[in-house]
Amino acid sequence: MAFLKFLKISKGPARSMQDRGALAYMYVRLFLCLILINPFFIPSKLFARESIVTSECELKTAYIYQFTKYVNWAKLKGDKKELIIGVIANEDMVQALSRLNGRVSQGMKIVVRSVEKGTELSDIDILYLEKGYLTDDDVILKAVKNHILTISDEEDATHKGVIIGLFRSDSRLRFNINLKIADQSSLRLSSRLLSLANSLVK
Repeated sequence: MAFLKFLKISKGPARSMQDRGALAYMYVRLFLCLILINPFFIPSKLFARESIVTSECELKTAYIYQFTKYVNWAKLKGDKKELIIGVIANEDMVQALSRLNGRVSQGMKIVVRSVEKGTELSDIDILYLEKGYLTDDDVILKAVKNHILTISDEEDATHKGVIIGLFRSDSRLRFNINLKIADQSSLRLSSRLLSLANSLVK
């Protein structure tokens, strides 16, 4: 409804202060929606304000959702109907990622699960490990064996065997990619995703 109102107001010049205020408000709301839905496509200069726009957990969730669009599991896991994201993190991050439940990526419905250490990972496609939870090397070995895309905000995550490492730099959320582990996991990452990475570990 808000978007329809935005279109209605935008059809012609604002004729009053109230109209101009409403138009500005709608532009702001549309802009914020775009950041949450497509963070990769916002000009880099605008990321300096991202911490004002949304919480850290929501921002990471938006990035993780985008990552799902740039990874190919097709030859490994057949004709999948669901894309399962396992989460080893605190409750805030679990809740933020749970908002992806039911969304669709590459024709697959996203299902988010909270994962306990030691849990079998064979049916998981993406595993998010929050900072402080990447303490068991066996998790990474299992992830590689089961062709899982691992993501973490642990410090130097990509040098610890994680495929995508999220980190803050100059008030911006950035990410590195470990191509060696991605290759060992038989995962194909798109050139678009590689071009957006801060650095690549080969």
